[in-house]
Amino acid sequence: MKRRIQLIIAIAAIACAATSACAENWPLFKNNGLRNGTMSTEMASSVRFAGQREWTTQLWQNIASSPAVYKEKVYFGSNDGVVYALNLYTGEQLWKFSTDNWVTSSPAVVNGRLYVGSFDSRLYCLNADTGEMIWKFTTSNSIQTSPAVADDAVYFGSNDGNVYAVSIKTGWQKWKYKTDAAVTGSPVVADGVVYIGNRNGKMYAIDASTGKLKWRAIVGGPITAAPAAADGLLYFTSQDGKIYCARIKHQAVIWRYDAKAQIETSPLVHNGKVVFGDISGNVTALNAQNGSKAWSYNTGGSVFSSAAAFGDRVYVGSNSDKLYALDINTGNPAWQLTLEGDIIATPAITGERLIVPTAAGNVCSIK
Repeated sequence: MKRRIQLIIAIAAIACAATSACAENWPLFKNNGLRNGTMSTEMASSVRFAGQREWTTQLWQNIASSPAVYKEKVYFGSNDGVVYALNLYTGEQLWKFSTDNWVTSSPAVVNGRLYVGSFDSRLYCLNADTGEMIWKFTTSNSIQTSPAVADDAVYFGSNDGNVYAVSIKTGWQKWKYKTDAAVTGSPVVADGVVYIGNRNGKMYAIDASTGKLKWRAIVGGPITAAPAAADGLLYFTSQDGKIYCARIKHQAVIWRYDAKAQIETSPLVHNGKVVFGDISGNVTALNAQNGSKAWSYNTGGSVFSSAAAFGDRVYVGSNSDKLYALDINTGNPAWQLTLEGDIIATPAITGERLIVPTAAGNVCSIK
């Protein structure tokens, strides 16, 4: 199992092989195929973000798509239906690609190809250097999920209720699995299994090779966010206000925590803690093994931004227009920075800077 998970992580980090600045890649939503939202701690002792803005690019469009960083470029989608590529160091626009509807899906960039969904019902494969389309795959409803890439397939869900596996080379369908409701949360791929939830409160475990159901769990509300996998455990949130922890191998839920507020964020797993935000404005950290509460911090605005971590700090945005740096052990704020507009997207951590889009259409680099 460990070898298989290591393979998934390696595929998500292929970008590192092409550049000496390996730590400057955050190639997909929450950085890797396990969606645990962490950056390698190798640089953590030498890099500490101070909360100072380096550059801002204004696009004047709502941005809910979380950025990916690959080979000195920043990639994200926008509500104008466009996928953008910016220079990591200056914010200068390098290219853009237009779809026919909103792009809230977060790109995945692997081996020079960018994969992203659109509300126009299509998954696109683009050349990451030029923005030219390589292929597209059409479903029967909008795509909000952020794709996961493992082995030779890209996995994603659609509002048509299906989970798809598509060839990364050709865009041809390998399989699809029909669920009983829209699939808006993003998948995790671990140990040859795709884990993904739907809006009918079901978490599915699907064989990544065959598309056959292995198991499913049912909870009390829609599952709209990506799960996270770590140490043989699967963590996922629901709009029923609870976060769940299940053993991947045995499908048994071993603990649950009631936040008493709707949860739209994907859990972060870092340093023995699980961190998530809710619409009451709280960011909460739990013990990853038993679900006991470690700390909670109120941001003053609903939290739709999933947290990211680097070293001993958690970075998360809020609808208070602020980005927060919180201590992973205590929840105490190291700093907060006011940006223009609500922060819905998850920050990308490059090792030297944070890339943070806002709902007001700004993309900011923070050092």
